[in-house]
Amino acid sequence: MGMENTGLWIFLITTCVVPGIKSQTVEMDDGKAGYVGSKVDLRCRFVNSFPPVKISQVTWQKLVNGTKQNVAIANPSLGVSVAPPYRDRVTFKNAAVRRRTPTLEDTTITFSSLRLSDESTYICEYTTFPAGNRENTVNLTVYVRPTTQMSLSTPTLVARSSNLKTPVATCISANGKPPGIIRWETKVPGEATTREYRNSDGTFTVQSDYILVPSKETHKETLTCVTSYNEEVYTDSVTLDIQYEPDVSVDGFDGNWYLNRENVQLSCKADANPSVSLYQWKLINGSIPNSAEIRDNVLTFKGPVTYDLQGTYVCDATNSIGTRSGSVEVSIIEKPLPQIATGDVISVIALLLAAGVLMGITITVLVLKIRSRKDNSSNDSPSRKPSQPIRKRPGDDIQTTTTSPSPSISVCHKQKKPLQCIPSQIHSGRFYEELPNTADYVSYRLACNKEDYPEPYSPPINPPLSFLPQHPYHSSQPTTTTSSSSTDMSKNTFSPPSHTTAIFKYPSVPGLSSPPPGVAAYTFPKEQYV
Repeated sequence: MGMENTGLWIFLITTCVVPGIKSQTVEMDDGKAGYVGSKVDLRCRFVNSFPPVKISQVTWQKLVNGTKQNVAIANPSLGVSVAPPYRDRVTFKNAAVRRRTPTLEDTTITFSSLRLSDESTYICEYTTFPAGNRENTVNLTVYVRPTTQMSLSTPTLVARSSNLKTPVATCISANGKPPGIIRWETKVPGEATTREYRNSDGTFTVQSDYILVPSKETHKETLTCVTSYNEEVYTDSVTLDIQYEPDVSVDGFDGNWYLNRENVQLSCKADANPSVSLYQWKLINGSIPNSAEIRDNVLTFKGPVTYDLQGTYVCDATNSIGTRSGSVEVSIIEKPLPQIATGDVISVIALLLAAGVLMGITITVLVLKIRSRKDNSSNDSPSRKPSQPIRKRPGDDIQTTTTSPSPSISVCHKQKKPLQCIPSQIHSGRFYEELPNTADYVSYRLACNKEDYPEPYSPPINPPLSFLPQHPYHSSQPTTTTSSSSTDMSKNTFSPPSHTTAIFKYPSVPGLSSPPPGVAAYTFPKEQYV
């Protein structure tokens, strides 16, 4: 007896003092869930069995209102026992446990055909020697998929003039756990009202109604109910059937009912739900002409048109919801209106389009030309201009006839700002390529009397101007007028000579005869003033 006590004390001291030795634990899941009618495993394992202990028994229990109820028991020598309420639905998953073996480290049980009543907290308890009892718990949650249903709220939806809001469709998610979430998808403007009910068995029913004002515009529109449950989505749809009074219009009168026109007719068009069951025609302040034939919604006038057909025609359309009317004012003219053929209209439109396209192309070409000219003028470098032959406008440099060997030339220099007319000597090596005519000479004299030259530069005339006759005006005594000094010519004044003739002479250029061979001196005609 003393030896046994000594061994027990050694075991206890070794368990509590030796570092790294862990106590025995029962390992289980944090929580498990399953749907009604499905299968679920509740895991239970005995771990860290060191030093070795002897497992005497494993007991599964259900915690109900704070008390423990046995579900299943596994004993190494006596076998397995399952309580009657669970006998057909609970088994030990490990086959070794069922064969009465001492291997009880894994005592996971399997629930089949889950019921709502199975939702609870379960305890897995190990009885060992000499360590005593070890246990752990797991919570089992049971879900219930709801049944969804969608329908029209009432068998008949009628559009009324009162514009009252009415529930038109109902969507239900019934007997679900947890409760489902309902939302609507539709183009119809309206609002939804949702209510949730808790059932006695712990499930929930959710009902949602879609409310709107029934109208003709909402007829045949689709409402879709979308129910979300956990990660599952269910959809259902209905098409609105809205009944409304007829919407009536009268067609057939084109404004061209003229005398003796044959077989004209009026047609009563009605949009209604349900369909129109009765059409009635009448003429305001009169009776339908005898030549008229009524067939349902069509009023046909036999024979030629007369003035008797004039008036306001009314069509009454009736269905089970009500009666609505449409009317048209018919007027008779003496002669038919000119009709424009469809081909002519198309031709006119085509011509207009072609003209528009042509105008657009023309404007585009003009804009491109203007831009091209601007670019060319901006790209002209001053260094390139001297390389071009110097061309002068006729009348830019003018010399009056003089007897002096070195004549002085008065030149009108054109600059942007300001314009100056100053005397200038003719440089050697330069000669005139063109001779000025009378108009150029007068323009020169007028330009030199102004501060600015308004005319733009114009290129030289090609071919050169022909010479004017030496004496366009006959004078008994032609005389030449000597030129004044360069100082007098520099003034911007011009005094017309009296009975004088100005003779143009070529400048003296070394190596060239003056004038060139074959060209006589040019004499300006008399200037006349009015």
